[in-house]
Amino acid sequence: MVFSNFFRKKTTEEFFQEAVKERNYLKVVSYGRELLEKGNIPTSIINHYVDALIKLGNKKEAVELLVDYAENKLKNGYYSSSIAFLKKVLAYDASNFKAVKLLSNAYMKKKLHFEAFNVLISFFNRLQKEGKDISKIREQIEYFLDKYSHPVFYEVYAEILDKAGFSEEVYKNLMVAGGMFVSVKKYDEALDCYLRARKIKQNDIIDGKIIETVTRIGDSVRRKKILKGLILNNISDIDFLHNAVKEFVVNNLTDDIDQVILSLKDSKLKWVILSLRDIEVGEIEQAFGNIENLYKIDVSIAEKIKGKLFSICPEAADYDIEKSSPSDIPSSNDILASIFSVVEDELSDEDLLNVPEKSEVSISRDEIGEVGDKFDSFLHKISMAEAMLGLGNYDKAISLARECLEYPEVRFRALSLIASAYSVIGDSNEALKILIDALKEYSFSPDEEKALKETIAKVYEEMGDSPKASFWYKEANSISS
Repeated sequence: MVFSNFFRKKTTEEFFQEAVKERNYLKVVSYGRELLEKGNIPTSIINHYVDALIKLGNKKEAVELLVDYAENKLKNGYYSSSIAFLKKVLAYDASNFKAVKLLSNAYMKKKLHFEAFNVLISFFNRLQKEGKDISKIREQIEYFLDKYSHPVFYEVYAEILDKAGFSEEVYKNLMVAGGMFVSVKKYDEALDCYLRARKIKQNDIIDGKIIETVTRIGDSVRRKKILKGLILNNISDIDFLHNAVKEFVVNNLTDDIDQVILSLKDSKLKWVILSLRDIEVGEIEQAFGNIENLYKIDVSIAEKIKGKLFSICPEAADYDIEKSSPSDIPSSNDILASIFSVVEDELSDEDLLNVPEKSEVSISRDEIGEVGDKFDSFLHKISMAEAMLGLGNYDKAISLARECLEYPEVRFRALSLIASAYSVIGDSNEALKILIDALKEYSFSPDEEKALKETIAKVYEEMGDSPKASFWYKEANSISS
């Protein structure tokens, strides 16, 4: 038996192992190639073979072998093994896009979404720093975001796009992140996203989202600063000012409005906001008195606010406006000071729409959790629709929002978005049709039904049809919250 073993011919694997011990890399590669031709070789042989190739300066072959081997492991469900080999590839060749893509996919298979996203973002940063083409990695990141949506992912992506100078894409991703944060009631985070987006592109859409969101945060000083900032930035837009005041009244934040009014330096603007406030809280006689005073400052604005008053409260038509002279107008400061306590120091005109400074958007495993369980496809879709609306891509916004109508969770948001888009492009009839049909077809909460009927009233108001506007305002006011 001893002599039999002595004369036994050694196997290729045994020769390979001897070459490894001797550190004879030429022989390791030679025997390794023979073993590879046989197929189905163990991991240990692959590792030694690759190390020998690297030692001999044949990195390209080593990397290609590792990538192919890792891809095969991934296809056969050996995710941990695939990850280990792909990390080794990137240690040798940090710019290997295929390895990055496979590594991210392997992490996704293991439901390690944080790691999967981080691999892609790190690669983007590397290419950007080196001045290399980032188009392919952008496509991969956006594919990932489409499949595994989370607002923090969008926020992080927006930040790196900002550094790369893609301002429109930054805006889109911040809007999507903001919408998704709203969906999970993370209003402070949503507000930060919207305010950063506003720095890139300011319009009625983004200002409306900010107003809707700021009323839901707990920081009263910040609420008032943002309300004041938006008032000052939309000083001539009575419709926007009315919607802002209404949003605060609906959320029981009338005190915020009162203190903002006190801090305004422009007397005409004070009368405007005070008139709108009184209309929304139902103080009709007081509203009429304020409109009387406003008539002597700006007839056009007074007429527009009176029109709103008559649409919302038709009974107000019974009042007569006295034509007093400008000298008869009492000081808005005197009247307000007699009604409210003054809190002006915290509402200086500086940095009203400021976004709190933070180093970089951070991302952690604990915060991400199970991404797929948290954000359903319709939440991602409605957030994307809102982003498209903000970018002025109305057809795409309407298309995405229509797809969301089948989901009760976001149906109201989708209808509001569609109506806004049609109104902006001047198709008020289509906006009315979809809103009225929705009231017939779907069930809504009392608050949602009231808001939809008020939206219909506003559309008629914008069309100049006061009787129909009054009818729908009356319909809305008849609903008990």
